[in-house]
Amino acid sequence: MKTTSSFARRLLSASILASMMLAGCQLTPKPLTPVSANDPELKALDADRAKYREKKVALIERALNLSPAEHDAFWREYYAYEGELKKIYDERYSIIRDYAANYDKMDNDIANNLALRSLKIRDDRNDLFRKYYNRIAKATSPVIAGQFLQIENELNLLSDLKISTETPILPRDVSPATALKK
Repeated sequence: MKTTSSFARRLLSASILASMMLAGCQLTPKPLTPVSANDPELKALDADRAKYREKKVALIERALNLSPAEHDAFWREYYAYEGELKKIYDERYSIIRDYAANYDKMDNDIANNLALRSLKIRDDRNDLFRKYYNRIAKATSPVIAGQFLQIENELNLLSDLKISTETPILPRDVSPATALKK
């Protein structure tokens, strides 16, 4: 009888979790610091993004060497992709902002919030790559879609590397260096 009871509890838990997800309950933590549309940092970031997008478009244009028919089909999908990618990068900015705002008062709850949100944007970005690989492959060809993925992956790796090298490691009460000195 214990096995049935245990199974019933697990089934009930799974059902509740599934219904929460279907009902749109947010399992990913919310941002810690609100971002205003009038925020000067956000305006500067948007200006930097616009410059970056121009350079990125020129790079992709040169790398893909598309025919006129491929050109229109590719860029129609690409600009839709960029619109969705911006939302992911807005969340990444929010995470970085929260990290900086809470660095000196970091605790387990804040660290968990930041980590879960970071993992979610990685998943979201990979889902977006998959979605637009398929859309671009259908609109042009799998080779062009593969080239798109290669370029995006390289640019994202460089961006991730720049951010990670400029971000200090999470603080804690006793740093490894301090612990070694004792």
